Amino acid sequence: MKITKENAIAQVQSSISSIFSKEDVIFLINSIEEKKEGISAQDIEKVIDKIMSNLENNEESIVNTDDCEFEISYDNRLEVTRAPIEFDYIREAIENNLCEFEGEEEEEVSGSEFVPVEENEL
Repeated sequence: MKITKENAIAQVQSSISSIFSKEDVIFLINSIEEKKEGISAQDIEKVIDKIMSNLENNEESIVNTDDCEFEISYDNRLEVTRAPIEFDYIREAIENNLCEFEGEEEEEVSGSEFVPVEENEL
């Protein structure tokens, strides 16, 4: 069951005080940022840039050079006939960058601190 900030505040205001004052709890509820429902175009662009940068910086890990196959053509040119791609490496790079991105979002949301107010300070 989801509860909105407004419902939570109303429940706090109608309840009796406990260790924390009602004002402390309301401050805490108000400091919680609601999570975005969707991913913005900027977020997608940021993740794509990170993934591409990671792949560009480690391009030697993308192709399995040990298993490449070559042929000499009729005019003595060397041609690559097979260059297996390390899809597991690419998948890992994508997963790692997405995990980093999710961690950044959580840090932004959890940035507010709760400081309890003593009842005698009010």
